Amino acid sequence: MKKSIVKVKLNSRADFIETLDEINFHFTEPYWQHDRIFVPKNYSRDKSLPRLSLRTIVKDPNKDATYALVLRRHFDDKKIDIINSVIVKDYTEAAHIVYQLGYELRAEVSRRREELDMGNTIKIYIDKIDSLPGYYSKIESDLSENDDSIAAREDLIETFKVLGVKRVTPIDQTYGELLDSSLHDTITG
Repeated sequence: MKKSIVKVKLNSRADFIETLDEINFHFTEPYWQHDRIFVPKNYSRDKSLPRLSLRTIVKDPNKDATYALVLRRHFDDKKIDIINSVIVKDYTEAAHIVYQLGYELRAEVSRRREELDMGNTIKIYIDKIDSLPGYYSKIESDLSENDDSIAAREDLIETFKVLGVKRVTPIDQTYGELLDSSLHDTITG
C-alpha cells in the first residue's frame, strides 16, 4: 500500500487529544507494540532499500499477542512509503526466514500506541516511544496510483496545524533512527 506519512513531536498530548475530542474523534485505548527492525547488509536509507519488521502487538494483556511481518520501503524524493504486512503465526520461524534472507537486526522499538481512524484512508497515531522523551504523532494517508504524494504530504502538514499542533516540523527519521541518535548523544554527551 502506498502511503504519505508525516510524523511530529507533540507539544502537548492532552491538548491534541482534547482538540480531536471536541470534533468527536476519539483515540483507542493505548496498546503495546514492539518492532524488531531488520535491514539488508550494507543498508542505506538513501537507496530506498526495503526494511522488514517483526511486530508484536498486545492490545489486551489477557489475550495472546498478534505477530506481523511488515515490509516498508521509503522513497524520500517522492515522500512516500510502500508498506505491506502479513500476520504470522510462528514468530520464531518468521525471524529465521528474515535472517536467512540476509537481513540483520538494526533496531528494536517499543511503544505505547493510540490510534484514530479518520475515514477510510487516514489514520492518526500517538506514540510514546520507550527511552525517548515526550510523545509523537503520525498521520498516514493511503494514496491511490494517481495521487500526488507531495501534495498529500502538504495536506497532512496542514491537518496537524488545523488540529492545533504548534511548530509543525515533520520528522523524517524513523523511530529506530531517533533512538539510535539519542543513544549516540547520551554516549558522546
